[in-house]
Amino acid sequence: MNKICKVILLCFITLTVTACSKPEREINAGRYGMMSDETPQYAALVFIMAIYEDENLDSAIKMSTDKFARLLKSYHTNSGVQRHILNLRLSEMTVEPVSGGFEGITEYKKQATVDVKIIGTYNYKKITELKTISMVKESGDWKITGVSATIP
Repeated sequence: MNKICKVILLCFITLTVTACSKPEREINAGRYGMMSDETPQYAALVFIMAIYEDENLDSAIKMSTDKFARLLKSYHTNSGVQRHILNLRLSEMTVEPVSGGFEGITEYKKQATVDVKIIGTYNYKKITELKTISMVKESGDWKITGVSATIP
């Protein structure tokens, strides 16, 4: 009987911990502050946040195609990617998708480009930049293929 109680208690604790855990990234964008994690806009925001907020490039590399992942790895650190690929060093950062043209239903698309606005500070100066994130859909997930400067 004692073994059964321990198993039930262990199952209860496991269920409580997994049910109450927060998602890895909390993004307050989209209609009413909610955005589906299956959209290319969500993938673009999480990618930028991974480069600026994480300690290493592992999650950004997982979100990239093989070719772009090799490019990210060649810069070794987050600051290297910020400096050379994004051309934007920031000490504090917020990112949001640029509202604009209607993309239509993205669940059937194989390629997408998302414009994001990155707002941050560097050396106590406020910086606002627009970047275009290019993506393809591979096995149901949006993978980043490139980042370029957006021409307004």
